[in-house]
Amino acid sequence: MRKFLVFMAGLFLILVVLLEVILPKTLSNVLETQITNLTGAQEVDLDLSSSPNLKIAVGNIDKIHVAANLGRIGDVDFKTLTLDGENISVDVPEILFPSENLSSQERTNKILKSADKIEMHGIITAEDIKSFIAKKVDKFDNAEVNISPEGVAASGEIKIMGRMAEVEMAGTFVEDNGNIYFRGTSLNIKNSLLRHIQLDRFFGDVKILDADKLPLNLKYDSVELRENEILITAKMR
Repeated sequence: MRKFLVFMAGLFLILVVLLEVILPKTLSNVLETQITNLTGAQEVDLDLSSSPNLKIAVGNIDKIHVAANLGRIGDVDFKTLTLDGENISVDVPEILFPSENLSSQERTNKILKSADKIEMHGIITAEDIKSFIAKKVDKFDNAEVNISPEGVAASGEIKIMGRMAEVEMAGTFVEDNGNIYFRGTSLNIKNSLLRHIQLDRFFGDVKILDADKLPLNLKYDSVELRENEILITAKMR
């Protein structure tokens, strides 16, 4: 009888350690890997907390904090990404034994069952916007981008009618229906043939960040222009 009680006590201790320490740490590591795959971030730090901690083992998380450096969502690079959530319920089996034939984004969406709050913040630098322009506008050379609280200014050179032309753009970033757009206010072109053409509001709004590329039912909520960077906020809707 005594040996049986000792055995049961040892088994109970192992179970407590498994639920309180090992499984939450395993979940954290797996989620970090999935976020790395989703964003391409060079560094991801994830912290899960619940009271008691064993609630995490059954998928109930009081708070989650994620910090990622040099990541990407859609076609835009980010300097930093942070995500905070409260009272989150996740599908533990899906985390540990993921379904086949799902993209990283589909799997991330399937993992989340419910949450009281999820909010993401991202910092995009002027260099990130410059890289985005280089990828989206073919043969746009010597690009320069300046960001300030007053707006965004970009300049560069592009070939028009066989000749290089200087292009200057001005505008701002806005949120509209959960997406982020560059809203141009002026477009000026200079070259020896065209001389000088000012085309205010010529190109309209250009989608920069698509809400459909966000996981966890997040939608972009606001944009704040700072010195040489942009703060993007997304919230669960």
